[in-house]
Amino acid sequence: MLEYIQILIVSIILGGMLTFQFLFAPLIFIKLPSETARPFIRKFFPFYYLYFGLLAIVLSILSYYLVEQDYGYWLLAAFSFTALLFFVSRQIFMPLANKASDEERKSDFTRHHRTTVGINTLQLLIMLVALWLLT
Repeated sequence: MLEYIQILIVSIILGGMLTFQFLFAPLIFIKLPSETARPFIRKFFPFYYLYFGLLAIVLSILSYYLVEQDYGYWLLAAFSFTALLFFVSRQIFMPLANKASDEERKSDFTRHHRTTVGINTLQLLIMLVALWLLT
């Protein structure tokens, strides 16, 4: 039973992240005026990182109890690392990007934003590999 819950949570994280990255975020900036889109995204991201970070912690806990399954130690490490990255993005890089944007330091904003996008892409790849290994 725990294995199915694990697969379900990986699927929720993967699907949610893909939907945000390829549908939700681009549409916000295409369909909404900049003065609406930017504050909305700033309010959304802390929730995004917290929600998926907490789900990744649940995955880590499940993986601890399922460590004897195939790839058990790898999954435990991968989900724990993914959870950590959500909180690093939320607590470190997002505030740095916001501050750089507020202070109109475009190169710093670009660097911090690219870092969060790179982290997000790495997390997506980890979840994709995990789903493949679990199924």
